[in-house]
Amino acid sequence: MIKDFISLTKFVLSFAVSLSALFAYIMAKGEIGGDMFLATLAVLLVAMGVSTLNQVQEYKEDALMERTKNRPIASGKWSPLSGVIISIVLILASLALIYDVIGMIGVNLFLFAFIWYNIVYTPLKKKSALAVVPGAILGVIPPAIGWIAAGHSLGEVEFYALGLFYFVWQVPHFWLLVMLFYGDYDNGGYPTAMKLFGRNTLQKLTFVWLIFTIQTGIFMVSIFNPASSVILILLVITGLLGFASSLQLLYKSFELKHARKVFYQINAAFLLTIILVTIDEMLKFNALS
Repeated sequence: MIKDFISLTKFVLSFAVSLSALFAYIMAKGEIGGDMFLATLAVLLVAMGVSTLNQVQEYKEDALMERTKNRPIASGKWSPLSGVIISIVLILASLALIYDVIGMIGVNLFLFAFIWYNIVYTPLKKKSALAVVPGAILGVIPPAIGWIAAGHSLGEVEFYALGLFYFVWQVPHFWLLVMLFYGDYDNGGYPTAMKLFGRNTLQKLTFVWLIFTIQTGIFMVSIFNPASSVILILLVITGLLGFASSLQLLYKSFELKHARKVFYQINAAFLLTIILVTIDEMLKFNALS
């Protein structure tokens, strides 16, 4: 039961998404606060809710794909109705909690996430291989919640830099998954970037987007202007390692199975960049206290 619930709500992925709210809060405020945990929990709940509803919407397609056929609804263990009920409870709980933390702006952001993910992005995936680009907007919402919960405005240049980094990173992140599971996506009836561009072109495009991700990371770091020389050195090393990982996509010896290694490496570089900037902001705050 618990295992199925974790799978239904994509708990692991939802938890990872919620951490972006936590990091953004600290990056904005420089310290940990009680409202940070409440905002993070609210993001976790809404992510679980919209993910559950997504599985209700796509259970027939999930049943056709090796990677997803054992999900609770796709496998027939749970009914679509049970998924709808669980998603409604989770989304309503998240709305109540985020309203308590930051008011109507949080409610509006969560409703936008629901509309964009379940009503716009999910149907669009079945029609366009490029749905990931507008879908990447969703990745900016969790850090926006954390930023606002910290008492800051989304109009600040620091948030634009942070949001851009999250937005751009999601495209190569997804295209690397397409390289690994494009056969599954085809079986599910989804148009893929692999079919649209071809393997060689997709590798080159993913490389370009990874370079763009590194550039937005450099922009973000420059805006936050790390005070610690040690952290700055670590950020430079992280960027260089990310670049080296990206270069693998241009190797003649590159095989699609190698996309898994690149996937883990670029995600690790992304996460480490966020963590290092977060730590630096805490150090700045403590130095001023």
